[in-house]
Amino acid sequence: MRWINPYAVVAGVVNRFPRAVLAVMVALAIVAIVFMGAIPPYTISDEYMDKSAPEGVVFDTYSNRYMQDTYILLIHAGDITDPELLSDLLILEEQIRRIDEVSSTTTVADVVAQFNGGVIPGTRAEVQAIIDSLPPDIRQQFVPDPQTLFGYILIDQGLPTDKSFTIEPVVVNTIAQATLPPGVSIEVTGNTPLNFEIFVAMMIGFVLLVIAAMVLMLVMKYLLWSKIRYWILPVVLLTFGLFYTFGLMGIFGIPANDGAIAAFPILLGLGIDYAVQFHSRFDDECRVHDRKESLSLTITAAGPAVLTALVATSLGFLAMFISPIPMIRTFALVSIIGIVCCYLTALFGFGAFAHVLGYVPKAPGNTIADRIMTVYDTGLTAISSGVVKIAVPLVLVAVVIAMVGISLDPGIPVDASQQSFAPSDMQAVVVADEVESIAGSLTPLPLYVQGLDPRTISGITWTDRLCGLLEENYDKISSIDSMSTLVRSYNNGVLPINQAELDRVLASIPPDQLSPYQANDTTSVIRINTLSMEINEQVAFSDNVERDIAWLGPPPGTMVTPTGSFTLYTILTSQVIEDKDKMTYLGFALIFVFLLLVYRKGIALTPLVPIICVLGWNPIAMILLGQSYSILTAVLGSMTIGIGSEYTILIMERYLEEYQESHDRIAAMQRAVRKVGTAVTVSGLVTAAGFSALMLSSFPILSGFGLATVVVVILSLISAVVVMPATLVVASRFGAAKSSP
Repeated sequence: MRWINPYAVVAGVVNRFPRAVLAVMVALAIVAIVFMGAIPPYTISDEYMDKSAPEGVVFDTYSNRYMQDTYILLIHAGDITDPELLSDLLILEEQIRRIDEVSSTTTVADVVAQFNGGVIPGTRAEVQAIIDSLPPDIRQQFVPDPQTLFGYILIDQGLPTDKSFTIEPVVVNTIAQATLPPGVSIEVTGNTPLNFEIFVAMMIGFVLLVIAAMVLMLVMKYLLWSKIRYWILPVVLLTFGLFYTFGLMGIFGIPANDGAIAAFPILLGLGIDYAVQFHSRFDDECRVHDRKESLSLTITAAGPAVLTALVATSLGFLAMFISPIPMIRTFALVSIIGIVCCYLTALFGFGAFAHVLGYVPKAPGNTIADRIMTVYDTGLTAISSGVVKIAVPLVLVAVVIAMVGISLDPGIPVDASQQSFAPSDMQAVVVADEVESIAGSLTPLPLYVQGLDPRTISGITWTDRLCGLLEENYDKISSIDSMSTLVRSYNNGVLPINQAELDRVLASIPPDQLSPYQANDTTSVIRINTLSMEINEQVAFSDNVERDIAWLGPPPGTMVTPTGSFTLYTILTSQVIEDKDKMTYLGFALIFVFLLLVYRKGIALTPLVPIICVLGWNPIAMILLGQSYSILTAVLGSMTIGIGSEYTILIMERYLEEYQESHDRIAAMQRAVRKVGTAVTVSGLVTAAGFSALMLSSFPILSGFGLATVVVVILSLISAVVVMPATLVVASRFGAAKSSP
C-alpha cells in the first residue's frame, strides 16, 4: 500500500477549504473561552506539596483537624491607656466575632476588663496600673511597647486556607469602618493575611506586566518583521493557541497556579516561533511559486521539521513529571499542551489566513525593518563564514565554559521562602516584619503526633520530655504550646504524677482549650513557636527537630511528624534542590535518545552541544547577575532544553534539507543559518522583549523570572546561530553529516 504523507493531506485541505478551516478555528476558540471558566481554584499547599505523599497526607489531616489561623492586629496608638480606645476595641471585637468562621478575638481591652471586674476603668492611671501588674509574658503578648498593642483573631479550627482567604477582606473592611480615637491605626497581619495580600498584589501586577509584555512584543515584532506581509499574523495565531490551551486547562481541570504562569513564556516563545517558521518559509516560497504550491511546499517541509523540534521539547518537559511538586508537574503539562496547540494552530491556520487574505510577498523596501534585517542577514552570513574557519576551537571553548558553569550551578542558592515572593517595602510585608521582630515568626512549626494519647500519664510525660528537650536545645524557640504546657498552667506549673491527678486537672480545663491540642484518642499536636528565620535556617531547624525526636525515641506505635505551613516551604526548598538537576539530566537524555532514533546517525548529537552550552552558560550568568533559584526559576533547566532544542533542531533540519539539494556541507550550513537563523532570532527577540517587562516588577519572584527568561532566550539564540553552525562543521569533518538520514 502506498504511504500517504499526512502533511500533504493537511496542505490539500487548507488549500481547498481555507474559510472552513478558519471557521472551525473560531468555533473552537469560542468553545475554549467557555471552558476557561472551568479552570479550578487551588490552594498554596495544593501546588507546593504532593498530597498523595506521606507528608501531604499528614498536612491535610492536620489542617482538617487542628489548623487554626490567627490574624494578628497591629494597633498603633499615641496613648494605649486611653479608656476610650479600650472601649472602642471591645466594640470592634464584638463586630469581628459576628463574621462567619471567626472563633474568638482578644485584645488588651479584654485583659484589662478581666482584671477590673469585667469593665474598662474610667481613668488612664487605672489602666496603666493594671497593665503594669500583668505577668511579663502576658504584657509582652498584648503590650510590646508604650505605643503598640497586639490583638488576636482566631479563625475556626480546621478551616482550609483558601476559605480563610475569604475572611481576610471582611475583617479588613470591618476594621476600616470602626470608630476609633484620632491617631489610632490598626493593620491586619498573620500568615494567611500576608499570603492573601501578596497573592492579590502579585496577580494585579502580573496582569499589568503581561499587558506591557504583549505591547513590547508587538513593537519588537514590527521593528524586525514588518518587512514581511501581514507581520502580525504569528501573534494572531499565537492568540488562538493560547485560547485553546486555556480551554483545555478548564476541560481537564488543570489549575492556573504558579506552574501554569511559569509556562507562559514557553508558550509565547515557542508559539511565536512555530508561526514565524511557517510564515518565513511561505514568504520565501511565494517569491518563486504560486500561493497553493507555496503552501504545500511549506507545510510538507516545515511541518515535519517543527514537529521534530516539538517532540524533543516535549520530552524535556516530560522529564519534569519525576518531580513530586504539583506546581512543576503543572508547568510541564501546560507547556506540552500549549506548544501542541500552538503548533496545530500554525500548521492549519497560517495557510488558511494566507489564502483568505490573498497573501502576496512584499517587495524589498527601505523600511526600518528592511534595514535592520538586512544588516542582521549580512551579520549571519559573516558569522557562518567565520565559524567555518574556527569551528573546532570555538566549540571547545564554548563547551569548556559550559562545564565550568555546570560545576558552579550547585552553589547557586535556592530560595523558596514566602519572603522571596514580595518586595521588602510592601506594606503588608513591613507590618509582618514589625510583628515578627517583636513576637517572633508568624508561622509556628506544628508536630503532628499519631499513636500517643497525651491524656494518659505516660503520654503526657513523654510529650513534656520532648518539649523540654527542644526548648533546651534551640535558642530560636520562643515557646512551645502542647497538652503538657496546658496541663501545667492549670496545675500550678507542675505535671501530675499519676493518672487520677491528671484526670482531675483535665476535667478542670474547658473543652475549647483542649481541642487545639487533641481532637481524638490517637492524635495530638505540639506547636513550636519560633523567632523569625531565613528559609535555609528553617530547613535546618526542621531537620534537627526530626533528629531530636528520633534520638528521644517515641513510644512504640507513635509517629511524630513536623507539618503545617512551616514545613510547606522547607519541604518545597529541599525538593527543588533535590529534583532540579535530575529533571534537567533526564530531559537531556530523553532528547538524545529521541534524536538518535529519528536520525540514526551521529548528527543526532549536534543539537545537544548548543543545549549543553546554554545549560552551562546560564549558571555563570546567574552568578554574575547575583540571582538565586526561586520556585519559578527552578525550571530554568527545562526552559533551556525546551527553547534550545527548538532553535537548534530547526537549524539542523534546514541544513539537512539544503544539503540534499546542494551536496555542499558548508554552503548548506550557511544557507540554513541565514534562513532559519533570521526567523529564530525574530521569535527569540520578540519573546525576550516581552518578558523584559517582568524585570520591572517590584516582586522579586517575577522580576527574577523575567530576567532569567530573557537571559535564557538570548543565550539560546547565541548558541543556535554560533555554536550550532560550528558543531555542524565539526560533525561534517568527522563524517557525521555527510548525508541526510
